[in-house]
Amino acid sequence: MKKYLLVQTIILALGIAVAWFSVIGDFNRFYQTEGTIFKIANCTYPNPVTTPCFYGAIAFVITFIWSFRLWRKQELLLSSQKYLMWLLCAGTAFAWTNFGLSWYRFTQATSGGSFTCSGVPMANPFLTPCFFGSVLFSAAFITAAYIFFTLTSTKAKID
Repeated sequence: MKKYLLVQTIILALGIAVAWFSVIGDFNRFYQTEGTIFKIANCTYPNPVTTPCFYGAIAFVITFIWSFRLWRKQELLLSSQKYLMWLLCAGTAFAWTNFGLSWYRFTQATSGGSFTCSGVPMANPFLTPCFFGSVLFSAAFITAAYIFFTLTSTKAKID
C-alpha cells in the first residue's frame, strides 16, 4: 500500500508544478501590466488571487502535504485517508467545473476568440493549465479512493 501512497503524493506534486507554474506566470503578467499585485478592479488582466487557478494551486499544496505525511507515516490512519479522498473529490469537482466553463466559453466564442480565466487568449481548452490540473486532481482522487477502499475492504497493511 505504501507504493500507492507514493503514487498519490507524486501525482499531487505534479499538480503543484502545473498549477504554480501557471499562477506564477499570471502574477508576473499581472505585475508587468499593472505595476502592483494589490490592484483588484479595473485591470487589464484579472488579479491572479481572484482566479480559480490560484485556489486550485493552494488545494494542491494542502493535499500534497497531507498525502506526503500519510506516505511517511509507519501506520496509515484510515480516517485521514478518507478525509483526503473527500477533499480530492471536492478539488476534482471544482477543477472540472472551471474547465467546463472554459470549454463552454470556447465553444460559444465568436470570431474574437475566447480567453482563459487569467485573461489569456485560449486556442484550445484542452491545452490549458485548467485541463491538466483537472486531470491531475482526478488521478489523485482515483488513487486516494483506491487506497481507501482497498484498505477498508481487505484490512491491508500499509507496506
